[in-house]
Amino acid sequence: MKGSGSLSSLRAALDPGRYWSRAGEQLQTTTSGAAVARFGQYAVLPLLAIAGGLGPSYFGIRWTFAILVIVMYALLRSRSGLFGMVVLGAMLVYLPHQMDTFERGIMFDIALYALLGIGLNVVVGYAGLLDLGYVAFFASGAYLYALISAPQFGGGFDVGTSFWIVLPMAMVLAALVGIALGVPVLRLRGDYLAIVTLGFGEIIRIMINNQDGVTNGPVGVFAIPKPHFGSTELSGPVELYFVVLAGCFVAAFAAERIRDSRVGRAWEAIREDEDVASSMGVNTTAYKLMAFAIGAAIGGGGGVIYSAKQSAVFPSDFNLDVSINVLALVIIGGMGNVRGVILGAMLLIGLPEVLRDFSINIAFIHLDNLGADYRLVIFGAALVAVMILRPEGLLPARRRQAQFEPADVLEPEVAT
Repeated sequence: MKGSGSLSSLRAALDPGRYWSRAGEQLQTTTSGAAVARFGQYAVLPLLAIAGGLGPSYFGIRWTFAILVIVMYALLRSRSGLFGMVVLGAMLVYLPHQMDTFERGIMFDIALYALLGIGLNVVVGYAGLLDLGYVAFFASGAYLYALISAPQFGGGFDVGTSFWIVLPMAMVLAALVGIALGVPVLRLRGDYLAIVTLGFGEIIRIMINNQDGVTNGPVGVFAIPKPHFGSTELSGPVELYFVVLAGCFVAAFAAERIRDSRVGRAWEAIREDEDVASSMGVNTTAYKLMAFAIGAAIGGGGGVIYSAKQSAVFPSDFNLDVSINVLALVIIGGMGNVRGVILGAMLLIGLPEVLRDFSINIAFIHLDNLGADYRLVIFGAALVAVMILRPEGLLPARRRQAQFEPADVLEPEVAT
């Protein structure tokens, strides 16, 4: 018990969010303090956003990434409302224009995994269904667009419009695949559910790899056309980054609205105690299938965007690592909170790439190519530290955060 209390004290001492919230509460108690708080919301954060917007050409990619993470954490944790989202959106739109091709690719990957994380958060964070086969929905969307639009398979639609036609088709197909997964696993929970969904994801990948006549097998599908918006071809990583970024905002808005609806409350009841929810009249079968379908649809849409960006897809692109990465960013960011998922994508997807050229040259210490050799070690150590200090995630949902709060144990008074 003593060790547990020490660890709780350490987490409380190292949690910047506590100081942020406490300082905000103290500032709001006075008129002058409220003015300072409003200045911090409407002036300091935009200045940080402008500093991040100067881009890697001025600060370098690592400092730009650090500034972006700080701004995102501040805006997502604070109650800045629409103003904060506008500042964050403007920064995310402007920043890629100041980056090179490699850095734009990193931003695209972050946005794509954030979209996938939002979809998986519906299944894991809202409904409490541990899904390790999420890559199956991602693959179904990617291969549907590849097989319909690639010239070697006939190009069923006009090249310029196929993307926007296939996108809703892929979401519907992925939702049906999600329901097909959900039906046989309705009675499973916890580790058993995780094992079955993991096997389902591997089954889909092996089927894609073995069906030479349908998916071209391990050779993959090439020459997948780029989408068009009007007469403009969305060929570069910047244009497709804007497509997936728009998808993130739409999916995040829809996910938060669903969370606050009757469906979201039913998911919360199932997550907390399925037996009690069923006894209270919640149709657990329908709501669990709905969670699988909605999460899978978002993953299928992400697969279409990925296929269009890569212009080629292979079965090896859809292995277990994708599901693990998406699940990790949901847990690290904070299960049940869309904003935490976005922050988790920034850290888990962006940090390993930013550390590639990390070196230390201080005084007599000269360690070149430290990031290239040990970036995954540094990244793993950072994940362990987050799980020890913030087991609930960086930006968890309120209920999940309350579950990890240390309880104040009152010792009984001894009669004298």
